[in-house]
Amino acid sequence: MFSLISARGDIPAQLKLTGELTLNEVDQARAQLLALLPLPTGPWQLDLSDLNELDCAGAQLLLAIQRGLSSIDQPTTVSRVAPGVHEQLILLNLESLYPAAPDED
Repeated sequence: MFSLISARGDIPAQLKLTGELTLNEVDQARAQLLALLPLPTGPWQLDLSDLNELDCAGAQLLLAIQRGLSSIDQPTTVSRVAPGVHEQLILLNLESLYPAAPDED
C-alpha cells in the first residue's frame, strides 16, 4: 500500500500509495505507515498515480499524512494523481489542500 522512495538529487522523497484507500483498508494502511516512521527529512511528494480507490476514510488518512509532514516543516506536494482519485478529491473539495507537483517528463 505504501512504498518509500528516497530523495535523489533535486527530486524529493516520495511516498507512493497503491491499491485502495477506503474504510476497509485504512487501518492496515495506517499501521503500515506507522511502521515507516520516522520518515527522513523532506521535502515530500505523495504519489497517488497507482491509487485505485479513495473514500472519506482514505481522504482523512491523506490529510493526516499531509498535516503531519507539514507540522514538522516538511513541505508536501502531490504528484501524478490517478483520474478517479482526482475526481474524488474534487468532490470532497480537497484538491486545494494538495498543491500539485510538476510532472517529470
